[in-house]
Amino acid sequence: MNSELKISIIICTYNRSKLLLDSLHSLIKDAESPSTYEIIVVDNNSSDNTEVEAQRFIKQNPDYNLHYAKETLQGLSFARNRGIQEAKAPIVAFFDDDVIAGKNLIQNWINFFNSYPQAIGGGGKILVQFDDPRPNWMPEILLSLFGKHNYGKNIKKYSGGRYPFGGNLVYRKQAFEKAGVFNTDLGRKGNELSGGEEKDLFFRVTQLNDNVYYVPEAYLWHRVGAQRLTKSYVQGQAVGIGKSIAVMLQGKPMGEKISKLFSELIKFGASLALLLGYTLIGRMSKGITVLKFRLWVWSGYFNHCKGLNS
Repeated sequence: MNSELKISIIICTYNRSKLLLDSLHSLIKDAESPSTYEIIVVDNNSSDNTEVEAQRFIKQNPDYNLHYAKETLQGLSFARNRGIQEAKAPIVAFFDDDVIAGKNLIQNWINFFNSYPQAIGGGGKILVQFDDPRPNWMPEILLSLFGKHNYGKNIKKYSGGRYPFGGNLVYRKQAFEKAGVFNTDLGRKGNELSGGEEKDLFFRVTQLNDNVYYVPEAYLWHRVGAQRLTKSYVQGQAVGIGKSIAVMLQGKPMGEKISKLFSELIKFGASLALLLGYTLIGRMSKGITVLKFRLWVWSGYFNHCKGLNS
């Protein structure tokens, strides 16, 4: 292991070569010395020119520790696990391939782990950058679907069901050695919208060590283009969430399943209340989106359960 390396940055990518290059350019502008970090691009079977562009970027920036790897097993969790295998530093960071790094993002993560030696992991603030106008029917409450992750201005432990998002996620490598890696039954696979792998890993890690912190100084922007600002995309995300819930509950005690379903019923009731509130202020379309989202989650859950039982 290179003794100078403090952090390995994993960027898993799938058919987003232009956005990937923008992300890489933003990262290497960091004030942190290039000798202390490496960036590993994990290409998960892209069919565009990702490999050519990534390799060109690496050749054009020889002063940085930049690497390319191809993961042929389809799925974001497979790609992230490949990145963990490739990582040489004691701290491993995961950024999406469509982000723009905030000021000194890498340096701020290194400083955090130096200042909090008890920390096993952390999640950074994620702001949303709309490359195209946000539609009127999209409510603020659903911006987490596009990666928004903002729990204030202070460093704090995750609690109350909150957990770090994968677009700006960092763990000490020892967390994977003790709690395992990403569950490959969860997470996106190609164009299939699914998730849950970050929450699943967080729960496994915190069962052993609950020192996982929200770190607002380590912030970035997640870019959102027109192709995601559609109702079909929101529906796909919701169905994927429902499926992920079903996967995570497989084999769990009945009491845990009932508790989770009860919490989903509470969210459904809250969605009805939001529909009423939005209607009263003349923004019914936002309330309808919230309610449909919750119904789509339920459909994803029950359809997956039906498939398991058929």
